[in-house]
Amino acid sequence: MPEHTTILKTEKLAAGYGDHTVLTEVSFDLLKGEFMVIIGQNGSGKSTLLKTISGLLPQKGGSVWINNLHEKHIASHCLVQKSISYFVQGGLIMPSLTVREHLELAAMQTGRKLQKTTLDDTFAEFPRLKEMQKQMAGNLSGGERQMLSFGILLVQETQTWLLDEPTAGLSPAMVQFTADFLQKKNIGGVTMLLVEHNMEVAFKLASHIAVTKDASLTQKFDQPEFLQKDFLDKIVYN
Repeated sequence: MPEHTTILKTEKLAAGYGDHTVLTEVSFDLLKGEFMVIIGQNGSGKSTLLKTISGLLPQKGGSVWINNLHEKHIASHCLVQKSISYFVQGGLIMPSLTVREHLELAAMQTGRKLQKTTLDDTFAEFPRLKEMQKQMAGNLSGGERQMLSFGILLVQETQTWLLDEPTAGLSPAMVQFTADFLQKKNIGGVTMLLVEHNMEVAFKLASHIAVTKDASLTQKFDQPEFLQKDFLDKIVYN
C-alpha cells in the first residue's frame, strides 16, 4: 500500500508554449508508491504537463513541489539528484553511442561511475543488453531500444519515474512487455507518474487516474471509480 508521503505536488500550475497557455490551475499530488496515470484526448496537454514538471518547459504560473521543496525553476538534468527519472517519449537514445556508453552516461548523471553491481543487475533484468553492449544504439530494434531506455532508468537507481507515453509506436508484444516491466517495478517500490494514450494499459497499471480536460486536470480517481463502465464516456469524452 502507498505510504502517505508526498513525492510530487503541483499547485495551480500553468503550462504551455511561448504565449500559448495549454493548461491552467493544475493541482495534484503524487504519493509514495502510487502508480498515477494521466489520460485525456489528443492535444489536451498530457505531455505538456509532464514536460513542465520535469523542467523541459518553463512554468507559466503556479508551483511545483518535489519532496516538500518548492521548485521554482526546475533543471531537468538535476532531476536524478532528486531521485526522479524522466522517460522521454520514444526514449532518449543517441544512435552514435553504444549500449554500454548509454549506461555509463546514465550513471554519470547520478554523480558516480557505473558500478559493476548496478550493471550486473541491469543485465540480469535485460540479458539482451549484455549481449549487445558494444553495439551502436542506432542499430538496435525498437524492442531493444525500449530495453535500453529502461536500462538507463535502472542504472540511475531512482525511486520515482516520470514516463511520457512509453508504449507509443510499439508492437502489441512490446506494449505488453512495457506494461509488465512497469508494473513489476511499481510493486517493487518505484513511484510512477505515467502519461498514457492507451486506455487498456492505463487502466491495467494505475492505482489512480487523472484526466487532462478543459485546459486543466481533474481530481485523482481511484480504481473503483475509473473502472466503472461509463467512466470514459462520462469523464473523458463528455
